Amino acid sequence: MSWANSSSRNTQSRETVIRLTVAVENIAEKLDQLHQDMKTDRVEIYTRLNNCETRITSLEARPD
Repeated sequence: MSWANSSSRNTQSRETVIRLTVAVENIAEKLDQLHQDMKTDRVEIYTRLNNCETRITSLEARPD
């Protein structure tokens, strides 16, 4: 009986490790996607900020 219990526990442990590994891989993939989205957003934000800065500079340079 103890061999059967040990075998069952090993199987359960193996399945648990597999589930956790898959979960960690999924989380890592989602983090990679989030990081890529953040990089894209950052480029867009800095482009807009640069445009605003250019406009402000040109407005400030105008004589009153």
